[in-house]
Amino acid sequence: MTPRIDHWAALAVLLAAPAAAGAQPSAVWYGHTDDVTCVAFSSDGTKALSGSQDQTVRLWDTATGKALRTFDGLESPLAAVAFSFDGLTALSVSDHLAFNSWDLATGRPVVSYPGYGVFAYAAAISPSGRRVLAGCDDRTLRVWSFVRGREVEYWPAHADYVAAVAFSPDGSKALAGGGNPEIWDSHTGKVATNLKGIAGVILAAALSADGATGLTAGMEDSIKAWDARTGALLAIWKGHSKPIRALALSPDGSLALSGSEDTTVRLWETATGKCLKVWTGHEGRVRAVAFSPDGKRALSASDDRTLRLWDVGAAFAKAKAEASKSEEK
Repeated sequence: MTPRIDHWAALAVLLAAPAAAGAQPSAVWYGHTDDVTCVAFSSDGTKALSGSQDQTVRLWDTATGKALRTFDGLESPLAAVAFSFDGLTALSVSDHLAFNSWDLATGRPVVSYPGYGVFAYAAAISPSGRRVLAGCDDRTLRVWSFVRGREVEYWPAHADYVAAVAFSPDGSKALAGGGNPEIWDSHTGKVATNLKGIAGVILAAALSADGATGLTAGMEDSIKAWDARTGALLAIWKGHSKPIRALALSPDGSLALSGSEDTTVRLWETATGKCLKVWTGHEGRVRAVAFSPDGKRALSASDDRTLRLWDVGAAFAKAKAEASKSEEK
């Protein structure tokens, strides 16, 4: 479902309305010994994976916050983690494009490939778990096969380095950008749409389920919503006070998450661009955010070495109740 972002004739610049802040997370998960850089829920929401600069991947029970397994032996910090399509394997990609996977039941390694001599500023694992899209330090986009353990596609050089990449949930599209964001057809490796009006380096990106709407954020401290089919800028959401490092869209596209160097996590309503909630508590920049598959919970990961679980359902219900009361006055 496409996020319900109104296609205004004129660009709407949306200043964040006052939103409740400071709510305590449902849980704080400890265990990593360095910055936590990436996070992912399992398809049923009962488990989560996190990756860190401590060169480990951890498997978590989302109900208890208990670390069930720690996968180590890696030689560089983590850039992306994901569950395999069948949910039986943990997948990881390091910032030196080393690929690893483990059997979740036994903890045994399944795939282990060393790095490839290039540095990835950003990486994303496709929904199928078979491919990796990486924005590399040579200003290229490279597609690697997790199964084959080698580069399978090479997308042309960019004018700037690519610091944000994201697949659409069906894997058919990819949003990539550093200073020049583009929507790519991930099957053909060709640019489908150029996003217009960017100023500043992009550090985070997200695509809706049908690939029709994109979000970008970064050094400008604001989130931009795009028509991914035409490249038109639809809206700007303001509220963060420092660069934004993480973005995610809920499964139905109605909500968005952002994480920033200002140490906050924000919950947004995509139809209006209104900030519904500001979550505080992290003591370092927020590096990754993710929605649970049912959209009712969120995870954030930070340089403070923790993960925090947030109650999206409660925050949304409270924001709507407060809005209703305000309208009645």
